[in-house]
Parts: sequence; structure tokens; C-alpha cells
Amino acid sequence: MSHPAGRYNNFIQNINKSSGPNSQTQQLKTLRCVFCDMDKPLDAFSATQIQKATFNPYAPPSYNNKKKTISCKKCTPSQTTHLTCMICSKTQPLEKFAKSQRKNAEKARCIKCIKKREEEDVWASDPDTDSEDDYDDC
Repeated sequence: MSHPAGRYNNFIQNINKSSGPNSQTQQLKTLRCVFCDMDKPLDAFSATQIQKATFNPYAPPSYNNKKKTISCKKCTPSQTTHLTCMICSKTQPLEKFAKSQRKNAEKARCIKCIKKREEEDVWASDPDTDSEDDYDDC
């Protein structure tokens, strides 16, 4: 297999050699969680967090030099599966809430409460007194 000439060819050779200042021959054994401030073994972190912590040769230098927020599995919040309705105060699964309500958990209203409110608003509003007869005088 032939490689294209020029810098690209040297780049491929450098990756295959795996030596030099940017090589990943030294493997990480522990990472520090920024929330519990402890050094923990790699199995305490998700693959995404480990990837975030390792050097990325394709990223710009500003990315690799930037301090990253890395959290262990215990300190990483789990995915929300239930919300509490602010009207009826019931904790229900996400399916009972409209997608637009799921975005702000503190103000979430379940579908039943939204429908109940809509029905109340329909009957509570005053009927329109404006009719076409009022505009015939023009």
C-alpha cells in the first residue's frame, strides 16, 4: 500500500511508531474527580470522561491545554426518569409530561393538569360580545 507523498506520509509514520513527546505510550492509571476531589481508578469513570481526559492529537492546542471538568460515575448525575408536577405534586414518569414541559423540571406540569387547565379556561372565559352587527353602522 502506498501513502501519498508529503507531510501526510510522515504523519502516518509517526502514528505507527508511537514514540515522541505526544505519544500515548504512558497509559493513565487514575483520574481525579473534580467533585469529590479524589484520585480514582479508570473503572470509576465512564468512557466519555476518560476520553475527555486523554490527549487528542487532532484537537487544537487550546483544547488539550484547557482544564477539563471530569467527574466519576458516582458524582455524575443520572438521567431523569421521573418528574414532579407543580400543580398536582405527583411524581410521574416522563411519558406523563409533554416534551416542552420536560425541559424545565421546576415548572413541569403533567398532561392531565394541562388538559384540566385548558378545559377550565374554555368555560371560564367570557363569551365574545363583539358581533358583526356592531360593525354594520360604518
